[in-house]
Amino acid sequence: MSSRFYAGVARSDITPPVGIAHGNWAAQVHERAEGVDLPLYCTALAASDGEEEVIIAEWELGGPPDGEWLAEIRQRITDLTGIPASHIRISATHTHSGPNLTPPWFDAGVEMIEPYRASLADRLAGTCLAAHNNLQPARVGGGKGSCAVNASRRSKWKPDRPLMAPNFDTFIDREVGVIRIDSADSGQPIAILVNYAAHPTILAWDNRLISPDYPGTVRRTVENIVGGTCLYLQGAAGNQDTIRDFGNRVEDARWVGRQIGLEASRVAELIETQPTKMEVDHYVESSWTMGVVKRVPVGEPDGTVRCISRRVALPLNHREPPTEDELAEVQALKQNLADLRAKGAPKDEIREANRLARRAGLGMRVINIRSGGTEQEIEFQAIRLGPTALVGIPVEPFSEIGAAVKTDSPFETTFFSGYTNGVNLYLPVAEAFEQGGYEVWVSPYAPEAAGVSIEASLNLLRDLAN
Repeated sequence: MSSRFYAGVARSDITPPVGIAHGNWAAQVHERAEGVDLPLYCTALAASDGEEEVIIAEWELGGPPDGEWLAEIRQRITDLTGIPASHIRISATHTHSGPNLTPPWFDAGVEMIEPYRASLADRLAGTCLAAHNNLQPARVGGGKGSCAVNASRRSKWKPDRPLMAPNFDTFIDREVGVIRIDSADSGQPIAILVNYAAHPTILAWDNRLISPDYPGTVRRTVENIVGGTCLYLQGAAGNQDTIRDFGNRVEDARWVGRQIGLEASRVAELIETQPTKMEVDHYVESSWTMGVVKRVPVGEPDGTVRCISRRVALPLNHREPPTEDELAEVQALKQNLADLRAKGAPKDEIREANRLARRAGLGMRVINIRSGGTEQEIEFQAIRLGPTALVGIPVEPFSEIGAAVKTDSPFETTFFSGYTNGVNLYLPVAEAFEQGGYEVWVSPYAPEAAGVSIEASLNLLRDLAN
């Protein structure tokens, strides 16, 4: 265990231009973003114990970089900071009100994607460099609370077709994880990390604004109350939504974000990054003898920083590659949508054509992964910050997966996140495959993949603790 700990934070604005492609919903009618609700930011935390250093970066976008793009950005950060690529974590809050980072199923606003995307690598790398340059002696501690603003989004409806609506009669992970990092000199917060599981989909198909959705308000609330710089690290939100989902109202996003932020602030205020005990300092004679107490440090705080990254093979629900007819059907649906827009068809016709084109594209993405073999290797990454730990995987995991890992973790405070170092569609638990539903339809994985993921995550955490 190391008693030395250093931390630094930095932030940059990554708000895209108005007019960029804004396609995240099959039920939407618009194509381009028409305004900005709140700016989007990238925030980075650097942490070191003098021997190992890690970078944790989160941006307020739908997904993190993956594949070659992830490798390119990590290499840029490595070149600037010297931190190994395997020690760099890039996560997304998963807002559904952000811009498209790859061409969607329509053409409007696509011309803005590549210039915007090209700018992100330098902005993210520069933010990580600034965090690295801001390293200072620090202390770290963790805690957890609970906030009842989420629910399972899989409600009973039709056989093999759950309705996507709040369900309070099944598993819900309402834990609010908090990691607090203080300056060793001033005792004031440097960074507050928050982990909660809920899809940022309050601003849905009728929303035409760029927005971080509720995570942006979580961050602002924590910073206003506690201080420091807040990173919102999305949890295992694959089957979790908020209780005000799909309302398309910014006031609902603000309300949900405030509730989570208030609970995270409460927990953060109680975290002691320097362990103490209470003892009587002196006595005062009043109506009775009064003991005036003080808190005194107990031992050295844990400042160990470690990172382990492993490739884990998850079993796929294998099928044959797409047929010519399947490929042609996708193109025909896209062309039909374009034709209807070109002739100014009624809104309801466009919405239906948009739904069909969007669903066909999603289905093809799943088929392409499933037909790639019998298993897929993905990166599992675990980071230790003193007495706390964070696990991140590049999928949209069901909350039961995250809860199982947190429950059996050797660390008292453990974050579990999807949307980290890529995002390869949904990872449901085995029971969900019998029920069907959207998340199962867009999952390339076999039912046993969830169990593999839990055990792989716990193995990483056990190794971090040793």
